[in-house]
Amino acid sequence: PVSGVCCFRGLLNVQRMFTARSGPPVCDRVGVLAAMPAEVAKLKDTVINQVEYKYGEVFTFTTGELSGKQVVFAAANVGMVFAASAATTMINLFAVKHMIFTGVAGGLHDGQKIGDIVVGKDVVNYEFDCRNFKYPWDPGYELQLGEIPFISWRYFEADPALFAAAMAAPRPNGVRISSGRIASGSVFVTTDQKKLMSETVWKPLGFPACCEMENAGVAQICRAYNIPYVSLRALSDLITGDANADFNAFCAAAADNVFPILRSVVENAGQGVPGP
Repeated sequence: PVSGVCCFRGLLNVQRMFTARSGPPVCDRVGVLAAMPAEVAKLKDTVINQVEYKYGEVFTFTTGELSGKQVVFAAANVGMVFAASAATTMINLFAVKHMIFTGVAGGLHDGQKIGDIVVGKDVVNYEFDCRNFKYPWDPGYELQLGEIPFISWRYFEADPALFAAAMAAPRPNGVRISSGRIASGSVFVTTDQKKLMSETVWKPLGFPACCEMENAGVAQICRAYNIPYVSLRALSDLITGDANADFNAFCAAAADNVFPILRSVVENAGQGVPGP
């Protein structure tokens, strides 16, 4: 007779075989994340040899090829928790070696235009606030807005090579590209709120170029895993006008502006910083 231990081991081996066969093939990939389906629509139309992998109720990851590179992309849903979880999954299950976050954001500077692209020089979580906390061994040290205690992470810098590739990418006609700090939070910030936050939030953070709701979560995970990262954001609303109406009207078109830059970064991922 077959023992219970043997039966259990047999079932475990079958489970392992099923998991291995149903998961993504192992290869190094470039990960591309966004929040909403509209922000990855161009990828959905362009990436070849697509295969979808569903995990849980929210996450669908799609593998394939873009410009000869193996990629995986996903619309993680809105917010840093979903975005950070999706980034972790991409790194651990899909062997992502470079990460790009793409999508739309709200402009914070005068003179910006809807459709302008901001390449994130660095990213900060503007809601992370431990300024009232004091280290018992160093009570004179003052934590800053966005700074994580004990490890002193605050600004998550873009990978120099990915950043350089984005700034050197061919620009769509009429689209302006700039670089700057991107601020992430868990609030859809209206035009009036953007102005009210100028002294209390934006000034302590060095007046970021734009704000959104995901990047800092992904950038923090990428730093934790030592994964090169860059963020590409197109402006869907500004410091003037109606943020809600402008977002709904221009989100898809603004996101499409990013795609040529995104493709160029994917093509150059792993190439190092270009020479002068």
